[in-house]
Amino acid sequence: MQFNSNKLFFIYVAKNEEWEKRQEEDWDYVYSMVKFFHWWTKRNFALNFSIDADILPVIEGRLFDRMSLAYLLRDHQGRGKSVYHFYLSFFKPFWTDCHIGGYATNNFGMIEWKRPDHIESKEQLSKFFADYNCARVSHILLHEILRIKGKSKKEYFDRIHDLWDEHEHKNLPFLYYNEKYSKVTNNDFYQFVTMDISKL
Repeated sequence: MQFNSNKLFFIYVAKNEEWEKRQEEDWDYVYSMVKFFHWWTKRNFALNFSIDADILPVIEGRLFDRMSLAYLLRDHQGRGKSVYHFYLSFFKPFWTDCHIGGYATNNFGMIEWKRPDHIESKEQLSKFFADYNCARVSHILLHEILRIKGKSKKEYFDRIHDLWDEHEHKNLPFLYYNEKYSKVTNNDFYQFVTMDISKL
């Protein structure tokens, strides 16, 4: 199966009244994570995505224009369905069949971007983002990567969920990387976390 786009566009979704604060607090990590996944997909899957990233400030509407998965799917369609858009959003989809509360379909992915209640330090914030968000980004990316590699739905969907369950419930370690993309242990300082793709 041929890959129909070579662009991966990460979009950080923020409430209009919060986006400048989120840019100040989250953007350095988001952008470093985007560059990491460019390296990760190229090294592990021979997919050389061109990478882009932006912040999407949104004004929540009333009943029929509340922030929702449908809103993001419309945004994806408006930007061009052939580009793989990955939304890092402040909400989770109302409905999903993905175990992590994200959503994946052809050329589209999203997760709820979680933030800690209190920011202790840049290092603690980075660790929180790595543990919670970065690992989930790898999960959603794997759905799409295996799909475009021509794998069956059982492989690109069910197998990813089975592997996630092994990480969450059977003590299979995640993979940890430092800022230079070298593998480290979770006792070291790490910047990024992914699922263990050697188990696929």
